[in-house]
This record gives sequence, structure tokens and C-alpha cells, in this order.
Amino acid sequence: MDDHKVKAAQMAVDLIPNQAIVGLGSGSTASIFIDLLAKKAHEESMDITCVATSGQTQQLALGFGLKVVDIDAVDHIDITVDGADEVDPDLNGIKGGGAALLFEKIVAMNSHKNIWVVDSSKRHPRLGSYKLPVEVVKFGVHHVYNYLKTQDLKPVYRQQEDGNYLTTDSGNYIIDIDISRVDDLSALADDLKSLTGVVEHGLFIEVCDVLLVGNTGEAIYRTKE
Repeated sequence: MDDHKVKAAQMAVDLIPNQAIVGLGSGSTASIFIDLLAKKAHEESMDITCVATSGQTQQLALGFGLKVVDIDAVDHIDITVDGADEVDPDLNGIKGGGAALLFEKIVAMNSHKNIWVVDSSKRHPRLGSYKLPVEVVKFGVHHVYNYLKTQDLKPVYRQQEDGNYLTTDSGNYIIDIDISRVDDLSALADDLKSLTGVVEHGLFIEVCDVLLVGNTGEAIYRTKE
């Protein structure tokens, strides 16, 4: 187990109060967080209610004995803890490497506070080193792909090991695009959302409130204007 991920996850666990409604992210660091949160909840007899961002996360949390409910069973989420594939100095990020970006964003947007747990390798001066996932409905997907190609975004279908297109928990496909030469990410986000057939994208702009960096022990707070 990666010590840096464990440290970042433990830093996040220390910020979870009793009786909180907690959003559980997806990915390797989020999985460590779930394990540590379950241990703390058991040892301290905490009353924690959780909302999961993927089927895999839900099964993991239930296996550790955490209470998991559907997002529509709660009227808010106090804190969501998740990882990120890439983060810039303004705490904007790319997420969706695990194909759970749609549910992750729904949970994040309904959370009072979003905490991301990473190591310093995920921090970059600008976003674009990591491909941006775009979740697209199956019907007409090639038309979306072709449009992204005309925008010089170098689209690539996300595939499984058997060569078939990866299908998300919502039954959609993912197209990964290259945004390394895009300067206006907010405009790109709006353009992608307005494209018929696109369900969601992995740009998380002004979402993260606190970035916890495991290998340095830093807690970086987003500056709100």
C-alpha cells in the first residue's frame, strides 16, 4: 500500500466529524480513505452516513461495515473525499480516470465541502498532462467523436482489456481527449456540456475546497473570490 496515499487518506479521515453525511469517492486513494474511515467509525462509535460515487465504491464501503444510502435519500452531503488525476495551482482538476466522473460530479456538486486526497505527482502548473474523459451516450457517439476530432482534441475511445468500449455505471461510453493546448478551460467545459450526446466531462472547476497532499503533509485551501 502506498504510504503517501495512506497519509493523505488519514489526513482526510481526521477531518470527518461524528454524524456527518460523507461522499465516498472512487479510485485507489479513496478506497484507502474508506477503509480508514470505517475503522475510525467503529473504534469511536461514530454515526456516519455515506453516499457512494460508483457501484464499486458502494460495495467496498458496505464490506467495511459503513452505512451507505442512495444520494436521493439525503438532502445534502457534508463532506466528500475523493482523489484526482491531475490538479492545477487553483485546485481545478481532471477526474474520471476510473470512469466514475458523472456520479463523482453529482455527489461533489451537492456537497458542502470537497476534499481531494493526492500525492504531489498529481500537481501540475496547468491541466492537460492527463487526458480529459468525456462521458457520452451510446446513441450517435461517433458523431460526438467526429466533432471532437474536428476541434483537434485527438479523441480516443476508452476501451477494456478485451478491446470492447468501456461502459460506465450509467451505460455510457467514455471518450478521452487531449486538452494540453487548450488555454480557456472554462470555455471548453461549457462547449462540451452544450454538445448534444455529452452527458458529463471530467473537468472539475472550482469544486475542490481542500487539497491534501500525502507525501508533503500539506493542506491547501482554495482561495474563493
